[in-house]
Amino acid sequence: MSSKTKAVIFDRVSSEDQRDGYSLNAQRANGLLYAERLNLHIVKDWSVDESASREDDRQEFFDMIEYVKKNKIPTVIFDKVDRACRGMKSANLINELMENNGVRFHFTRENLVIDKNSPPQEKLRFNLGIILAKYYIDNLKSEINKGIEAKRNAGIWSSKAPFGYINTEKDGRRSIGINELEFKIGAEVFALYSTGNYGLDDLAELIKERIPNRPDITKRLIENMLPNPFYYGTMKIKGKLYPGSHQPMISKELFDACQKIRGIRAANSQSTKKGLIPKPLMGVFTCGECDHAITGESVKKPSGKVYVYYKCANHKCPQHKKRIEQTNLFTLIKKAFDPFKKWTPKATKAFIEAMHASLDDLELYTQKMTGELANARIELKKRIETINGLKSDGKLSNSEYDGRNFVFFNILDHV
Repeated sequence: MSSKTKAVIFDRVSSEDQRDGYSLNAQRANGLLYAERLNLHIVKDWSVDESASREDDRQEFFDMIEYVKKNKIPTVIFDKVDRACRGMKSANLINELMENNGVRFHFTRENLVIDKNSPPQEKLRFNLGIILAKYYIDNLKSEINKGIEAKRNAGIWSSKAPFGYINTEKDGRRSIGINELEFKIGAEVFALYSTGNYGLDDLAELIKERIPNRPDITKRLIENMLPNPFYYGTMKIKGKLYPGSHQPMISKELFDACQKIRGIRAANSQSTKKGLIPKPLMGVFTCGECDHAITGESVKKPSGKVYVYYKCANHKCPQHKKRIEQTNLFTLIKKAFDPFKKWTPKATKAFIEAMHASLDDLELYTQKMTGELANARIELKKRIETINGLKSDGKLSNSEYDGRNFVFFNILDHV
């Protein structure tokens, strides 16, 4: 036993190889017979399934390389060159072992033995095997990607079905079906969230009430549902959108309404994280006394609770010192809209159309006044330039120049 040369065996297989007579058992049996014939002592062997691995993920291959270095193993046995090399990284490691550590590699099925002293024709066979192995991997990836892209363009979802849907398979073809209960509840979740009156915790509790004994139903589930375009019929894969062949749960309009609510809440959340208290009513109302904008302020009580108050921002207004708490203001706003509850759909539609017409008129008026102000500003600048010219020519005294410029610049500041 002591006269035998130490060696290791490395066998690798992929799912495709299993059908072609290259199973791990077949490779190992062939390697052991080969070692016995050459009087090699196998000190360790690896049997690896790398069907889903990238070259950088070949941890067992890298472990074998380190073992050979550390224990100064002179011989490594592979079934074929493509069992050793899946790309240039593994090929370089094998070349380093040959050149720097004097390791000899045996490829049993190809009857190839190679080391640093091998003749050029043997090294050529080895290098051609590496190139062919790399070509096989690249071509396989290309064909797989083509198939995946074709399925995506056909609207076929190949991953796990999201909440409300189920993965189905018929005659070997996969598709997406509907979980009737989840589908109905999911649509309700989107509808409720779009109102802005329900938080994520509220919606998660709603689903738990309808579907008990489901530990997977959490706030996180709702967070993942809301931004997912799958629910309005579009698949988002690696940032790219594909039309889906599955039945949409909601409309695109409802989805967009939910995204708007998410944006508002995210903005408020960021303000809170920065230590700022959101004041959603600022810029919405004006003072009923002087028509000035209202301002908001936050007050922290000894109990630690924070209250938000609003008041007129005009210091000269009698209402400036009077403030109203945000909750009370919300109550008054709600009360002000109570009469609208009795409106018929027809009356509501007429009111909205009238408001749109008023806004259109206001926009036209604003555009007109903006144009007039712009023209007035241009005219004032021309007059200031004329005055500067008269001053330069000595036709205006310093006092006359300063007086006229003061008037025109003061007007310009307010145009």
